[in-house]
Amino acid sequence: MFSITNPHIADYIRETVQQPPWLQMIEERARAESVPVVPVETGQFLAFLVSLHRPRRILEIGTAVGYSTLWMAQAAPPACHIVTIEQDEARGAQALANFAQGKMADKIHLIVDDARNVLPYLDGQTFDLLFMDAAKGQYQNFLAQSLPLLNDRALIISDNVLFHGTFFREKLPRRSRTMVRRLQEYIDWIHQHPQLQTVLLPLGDGLAVSLYTSR
Repeated sequence: MFSITNPHIADYIRETVQQPPWLQMIEERARAESVPVVPVETGQFLAFLVSLHRPRRILEIGTAVGYSTLWMAQAAPPACHIVTIEQDEARGAQALANFAQGKMADKIHLIVDDARNVLPYLDGQTFDLLFMDAAKGQYQNFLAQSLPLLNDRALIISDNVLFHGTFFREKLPRRSRTMVRRLQEYIDWIHQHPQLQTVLLPLGDGLAVSLYTSR
């Protein structure tokens, strides 16, 4: 489990997090199978934001096996509905099983497809919170497509935006250069966007939290 902070501090923070046994089992199984899921402290922070913001509808891009989805679902108001998008069929099937295990299936709608194909068909639906944890090089495209779906003062949480701290390395592997450049462009874009107020947090692999203003 990666963290951009001091590993001793990250380990201490993780030791303070309490999650239900069923959710911990889902996390442990995902890590054993090398499925990329959020660190436990990021899951806790998502739940905190959901408890604070009390969204009626949540949009998630990048379900994986539903671990982050379930952190949000357990903290959401009873009437809250979550739409989550995952392009990998096998992971989507495991996510559905995990939603049933957590007794949250009735408030989560999973769509298995590429988010770029799905988002145009969500026109007419609106959301109060967006969480993105999918293809990092596509974050700007995902958000540009999602902004028309967001209600005023919606929260946007973008995960892994500091990408293992690679921004600060003098030499990058060739395969990482495009990813890092696109993430840097995305961070610049969300800081300069006139409808967004953004903060970067050194949590997990880096989080960007943005407040959207529709006017």
